[in-house]
Amino acid sequence: MKLAWARPGPLRGTSGWLAVELLTDNSLGGKEQRLVVSAITKDGHVLPEDDPEKLLRLPAQEQIRLDTTPNDQAVLHADLTQRKNRLTEHINRRNLKYFEQEVQKLDAWADDLKVGLENEIKELDRQIKEVRCTAATAPTLEEKLHWQKQQREIEQKRNKLRRELFDRQDEVEAKRNTLIVELEAQLARIFHKFA
Repeated sequence: MKLAWARPGPLRGTSGWLAVELLTDNSLGGKEQRLVVSAITKDGHVLPEDDPEKLLRLPAQEQIRLDTTPNDQAVLHADLTQRKNRLTEHINRRNLKYFEQEVQKLDAWADDLKVGLENEIKELDRQIKEVRCTAATAPTLEEKLHWQKQQREIEQKRNKLRRELFDRQDEVEAKRNTLIVELEAQLARIFHKFA
């Protein structure tokens, strides 16, 4: 599409070409869409930085006649590709930061959970030793039976906590695997382009 734009400064009254593509990215934080805009003057000068985006806010006239040269089209396409690549790199850096933060939170949660459960298990082990000693020195059969039952109950609690520890470790690993799968999908994503 050929546009004539009115902009203060050296480009006022200049005409040129503008290309716009919709970049759709299914990133770790969710779906994101951005317009990627490139523009060149009729002299083949590529507009820098955010000037092409600013053109979308200015009054312009569309001219049906497309008198671009193959060189103009190549320059416009190359600039658009470069802008998409920069945007993709920015999104990848942001997703890497997000991934690292999520892994860090997951690791901290897993460590806290593991330490807490291991401390409870150690305390139950200590109680089991105490009960064994008490049962060994119990003077009557009824007392020995009482302490053996007590030991069995504590051992059942300990075994339950061990299973819970393993279940939580499996849960952490599943969450980590989900994050890894999301990151792999992010790295292998396909951008849908709309002109």
